[in-house]
Amino acid sequence: MDYGKKATNVDLKKILSFKQYLENNPVTLSPFFGLIELCLKDGNLDKHKYSDFKNRIDFFRQIPFKDFKKFKYNFSRDFHIFKTITDNLPNPYQAIEPSLMNSYCTLLKIRSIAQKGLQKQNAESNIDSLFSWMINELDCMRAVEYKLALNIFGGNTAFRKMIALDSKSSNVKKILIGTAWDIYHSKNTTNSFRLLQILGDNILPYFVTNDSNLFGLFKKYNLTLIKDGGKDLNSSFIINSEFDFPHLGNDFIDKQNRKMMECFVERRNNNSKYDKQKMDKLIKELERENDL
Repeated sequence: MDYGKKATNVDLKKILSFKQYLENNPVTLSPFFGLIELCLKDGNLDKHKYSDFKNRIDFFRQIPFKDFKKFKYNFSRDFHIFKTITDNLPNPYQAIEPSLMNSYCTLLKIRSIAQKGLQKQNAESNIDSLFSWMINELDCMRAVEYKLALNIFGGNTAFRKMIALDSKSSNVKKILIGTAWDIYHSKNTTNSFRLLQILGDNILPYFVTNDSNLFGLFKKYNLTLIKDGGKDLNSSFIINSEFDFPHLGNDFIDKQNRKMMECFVERRNNNSKYDKQKMDKLIKELERENDL
């Protein structure tokens, strides 16, 4: 918005294509979730940064495509603020923290198990170990992270980078937090039921990503059951999905699916509460295991 054709580290072709698509189709651009990730630091929301990003996105949305593609604009001159949106904006982190930290903690555990060996003979025991940990230690069954583990332990090596297995130690924590955010965004923005609870608006969302691995975790799902978790938003979902793991046979997958369903039935009325003190302890232990 400030530099036009001189903007660096951007794909102008993709941006122009996206802008044209928005202008030709009745799609609402909603940056709320992405801006939260960009503007949260140490659990606090940078309201100035949030407002600045939102203003630029609003300007991008409003300017006609014919002017945008010619870069005939000046953001600081042409965009006018009539209402400040951040004065009474609450910090959303308290609502986000349970899901985000449960996810980050699980990714740490997957990485910890993976570092002990990803050979084919370890695949089933690795998955059993994670499943048992989620039930008995985390006290929260994480479906998307579980499918990520099935891919990593099951021999689909492309997914290794989502838990930074081959990365420099200095980058590991950043990558794991990034994956936790990606999963958070994906779960929320591909789920009309959850969005209705959060936003109070029954919408049909679209989720766009360049990350083929992230897309691979969510594609070809069929939702078969929803259990409304009430005000705490901890709803339960039973889904079926395609499975293709070189190190795992159908018999093992069938056994795991039965375990998952039995676990759901057994725990369906549990009212699990987020325990920050317990979570901090689990994360510290797992970060130590991962040399972070």
